[in-house]
Amino acid sequence: MKLNAGGLSSVVIGREKELIQLDAYVSLGQHIAVIAPRRYGKTTLVNAFLDKQEDRYLTCKIDVFAASTIREFCEIYIDAIYKLDGVKNFVKHAKDNVMEIMGRFSLEYGDVKVGYDLLKEEDENELARKTFYLAQSISVSKGKKLIAFFDEFGDLSKFGQGFIKKLRSYFQAHSNVVYIFAGSQQSVMDDIFLNSDNAFFNFATLMRIGRLPNESIETFASELILGENIRFDDEAVKSLMQGVGGHPFYTIKVLQEGYICFLMENSGKYTVCANNIHQAIKKILFDNAVYFETLWQKLNSKKHKGSIVKELAIDGFKSGDKVSLSYKSQMIKELKDDGVIDENKKFVDPMFLKWLQSSNDALDNNISSLSPN
Repeated sequence: MKLNAGGLSSVVIGREKELIQLDAYVSLGQHIAVIAPRRYGKTTLVNAFLDKQEDRYLTCKIDVFAASTIREFCEIYIDAIYKLDGVKNFVKHAKDNVMEIMGRFSLEYGDVKVGYDLLKEEDENELARKTFYLAQSISVSKGKKLIAFFDEFGDLSKFGQGFIKKLRSYFQAHSNVVYIFAGSQQSVMDDIFLNSDNAFFNFATLMRIGRLPNESIETFASELILGENIRFDDEAVKSLMQGVGGHPFYTIKVLQEGYICFLMENSGKYTVCANNIHQAIKKILFDNAVYFETLWQKLNSKKHKGSIVKELAIDGFKSGDKVSLSYKSQMIKELKDDGVIDENKKFVDPMFLKWLQSSNDALDNNISSLSPN
């Protein structure tokens, strides 16, 4: 079995209800905004859904993060639309040799020249308008509803509110296209879809993706078979659940590293044990120590923020100490907006929490003691 962590995982654990939700919303023509912290499996979830829709819908995927300009964003979308007819890397081919590509490809919904003319459009706003009309055009032409998936949609904020407003005006005119937006910057996504002053207010139904249920992790890990019939014993599964706190990425990563630790022992056994899971977690903490240190230094650089982070990690939230409650509430809100903690003041990254707890004494020595204004 392929068990990869990071990048685009091929494993979906415990998201059966979310898959049903996606299917129901799309069938109703409802646009959807999927929101969750990084490495919670948003892209994996939507891709798993789209991969099963080829017979019912046209589907295209656009990675907003990959675009640094509006023109690049449009070109990525053009490539995605032309890929529906089997034309890969249309933009590159058209730029390199338009006569060759026009001779090789003929699309049902229009000549390749349509795409080439788009690439010659100098006005970015007009380029965007024509590009996004392609989605509606191909859907009508082929007689199938199109699902357009925009990954890391919150990154569109880098192009300015003016561009986002124009996109809303384009999207709302597309009766044959259902849009799925995914984003990991919760505060940005909330601002886009829940702020009544913004163009996309109430445009999409929000789906917030949380931690995995322990029952789903237990079932998956207990039934998992790797290599030469290698399984995880009951104690290993319990240690896994305790260690990852329902975090989707770390669930896969700890299983992967636990299996590798098992192989390194060469014990002749056929089950991964709890000790292998503990070794895996230690390795992950060691491998990510530089990242955690950098994150800590960033958090600790602002007035008492480090002491509040430490308090949440070590002692739990307290209402009374030398930091005023109003200032502490402000810092808590910032930590939520930063994606460090969730609405329940729990750390989004359980390994960062473990790193903080294991580094308690060192943190005491470098906590910023700046006083709030």
